[in-house]
Formats: sequence, structure tokens, C-alpha cells
Amino acid sequence: VPALRIPEMGVTGAGLATAVAMWAQMLAGAWVLHHDRFYDRFELWGRGLHPLHWPAIRGLLRLGAPIGLAILIEVSAFSFMALFIARLGTVPVAGHQIAMNLVSLMFMLPLALANAGSTLVAQRVGAGDVADAKRLGWHAVQLGALVAAVLSTGVFLGRERVIGLYTGDAAVAAAALPLLAWLALFHVTDAIQTIAAFVLRAWRIAVVPMVIYAGTLWAVGLGGGYALAFNLAGDVPLALRG
Repeated sequence: VPALRIPEMGVTGAGLATAVAMWAQMLAGAWVLHHDRFYDRFELWGRGLHPLHWPAIRGLLRLGAPIGLAILIEVSAFSFMALFIARLGTVPVAGHQIAMNLVSLMFMLPLALANAGSTLVAQRVGAGDVADAKRLGWHAVQLGALVAAVLSTGVFLGRERVIGLYTGDAAVAAAALPLLAWLALFHVTDAIQTIAAFVLRAWRIAVVPMVIYAGTLWAVGLGGGYALAFNLAGDVPLALRG
């Protein structure tokens, strides 16, 4: 950053920036918990550590462990995807990174709706209002699908200009352009499944989505993508090999 006289630090800089951001979030959260009067009723401070309540711990593990594994499956799938694409050369990697960065930005909208929908559904489940919980769950999925479809359509129609914001290299732009067409389709389905998985968590259902993640992302996504990209069967059309 020339204006701040900070030298380029590459991957190390990205790691440091992430660490600073995480610590800043934690400190800001601690400050709010200490100073916002809303939290006084919970008596969070000045009483020491409470003894462990094992039934609650086991409940958290039953729900949290599958959720954590689902996140691991998702992160590892996209990480290995990048490693596989690296074998194709620098231009395909650059084009893929543009698509991945864009889809990550787009994903923030359905992720926010998924968190909100899961919270509202969990509140109604806890209140014993099953009918309203189901209504809110379906509304979250439908709203997420609509928002994703509108966003995907906009990106698809303006894909050349969007890529132009990332790079002026014609070869990289050509590699990224067809990926944005697939991205538009992928984003809609990804938004729907994400919101559905979060809503299911409100019902304490986390194992089934985790198994689906493993089968689709690892087996179909990584396995199928690798077979198509590197023509393992020997008869894959060139257009499907990236």
C-alpha cells in the first residue's frame, strides 16, 4: 500500500491481515458484551467459570460436529479443486480464481439469508410453533432462490464487464468468461442448498446434510471434475475438459 508505506507482503500479508481482522472482531465483541446494557441480565462477568453441564455439551457436539465436518468437506473440496486446476497451467488458474472470488462475494447474500432464516426458524421451533417454523423455513429458501436468480442473471448479462474489473489480460479473460456462465447456474443451486442446510440445523438435523456434502462435493465434484478435466475415460469431449 504505497500511501501507507506498507511493502507488498504476498501470502504472508494476507495471513497477517486475516489474523488482525479476527483479533479485531474478538476484541470488538468483548467490548460490546462488557458495555452494552442489554447483556447485563445474563450476568456474564464477575462470577468465574460455571461448572460444565455435560448434557448441554453433548447436545452441542451432536449438532456442532457434523456442521464442522460439513464445513471441512466444503473447504477441502474447493482447495483440492484449485490444486487440480494448477496442473492445467497459469492461465486456467487465473481464470478460475476470478470465478472463485466472484462466487465467494455472491455467496455472502444467501449466507446472510441462511443465518437469518435459521435463527427465525429455531426461535419458532423453541416456541413450539411448528407451523410457523415450517412457513419461515420455506420462505427463507424461496427468498434466497429469488435473490440468487436475480444476482446470477445480472452477473451473466454483464460478465464481460465484470471480468474487466479483474483483469485486462485477454487470455485470462477468455479463460474466465465461460466459467461465469456456469457460475450463474451454480450460484442459484448453491444458495438453495445452503439455506436449506441452515434451516435443517434449526431442527437439529445436521448429519444428513453433511453426508450429502461429502457425496456431492467429494465424489461428484472432485472425482467427476477430475475425470472430465484430465480425460480419465479417454473419450471426454474437448469442450468439457476446460
